[in-house]
Amino acid sequence: MTRHHASPTPLASACSLISDALSGWTPTASTAGAAVICAASLALGLAGPSQAESLQRIFAPPTEAEQKAVLDVWAEPVAPATRWMVEDSFEDDGFRLDIVSQRVEGNSHFSAVRTPQDYRPGQPAPILVLNHGGWDGIEGEWAFELVDDCLAEFFVVVPSFRGEELRIFEDTYASTGEQSLINRDVIDVMALISGVVDNYPGAQDDDVSAWGYSRGGGVSLMLGIRDPRVDRVVNVFGPTDVLTYPDMINGVIGHLRGEEVSPYYGFPGTFVEAYYDGQTSFEELRMQLLGGSALHFAELLPERVQTHHGVRDTIVPVGNARALDQALMRRSDMITSEYFEYRFGGHGALPGLDQRATRMLCADR
Repeated sequence: MTRHHASPTPLASACSLISDALSGWTPTASTAGAAVICAASLALGLAGPSQAESLQRIFAPPTEAEQKAVLDVWAEPVAPATRWMVEDSFEDDGFRLDIVSQRVEGNSHFSAVRTPQDYRPGQPAPILVLNHGGWDGIEGEWAFELVDDCLAEFFVVVPSFRGEELRIFEDTYASTGEQSLINRDVIDVMALISGVVDNYPGAQDDDVSAWGYSRGGGVSLMLGIRDPRVDRVVNVFGPTDVLTYPDMINGVIGHLRGEEVSPYYGFPGTFVEAYYDGQTSFEELRMQLLGGSALHFAELLPERVQTHHGVRDTIVPVGNARALDQALMRRSDMITSEYFEYRFGGHGALPGLDQRATRMLCADR
């Protein structure tokens, strides 16, 4: 291994050396990773070991300095959203659903806001943010579905994310801007929370919960890390680590080779492509990946976190949830730290999830 990193021999010879060395070794993560890098280098036609080895540097564990740099960026003030407007309203069984818009970082951003049942302005009520998965927008009437137990007493808000559609019955509202992987999504949601607090008397800015699925699970976790108003998070098969997950390099290599891979690998793969094309620096790439990896900031999550994941999930590997659970178990200040793993569950419906999440969201109220 050491001989390979220092060797001036051609890539094929270097990989041959690794193959010979591995033949007598018990496989480990590092040796397997080196073999993957060599195989990928040959398949992709990379210039040599130094370029191939950059993948290992890209997906190496973050340093304290890198984590501090990300936190410093998050601490920078964001321009407040402007031009709040109620575009349309619908009523059903004592609830009102408003379609609202505002300008966030120069983009038009649309969301659905469901008021508490029989809401009276000034009536204190917590806020629940529902963060969707996928990349094709969301149906705003989702907010009407959460009425069990205490949830009828919440403001329930459903954001679209930039570059996506909010659909409500027969109408479609298109949010503008370039799609993001978690980072700018969080900014959109923080602006929405502020808009709800400012425009609905009684909405409580010290009692905000986030519940998200897949990509939205990652957004909900990062929202809990970055926004002190969020005190409860329900994460449903969301990505927690796109930087150091053991199989990430292999998945990104598949993306670079043009293979069909899940967005969990595809989006980091597009970041790597931009780096190789000279569009971003190494430091910028690392910050992109680290800024979408809640695992590396687990100590900053609120004191109530609940995670759900299916063992048979082929979109976001279950190892994401297991790693986050282990990180939260090391904390001594957690009020609720629950992890539910579903033996036969995939990236879809998980039996009993809604009841478990509702119980956590309604506890101690």
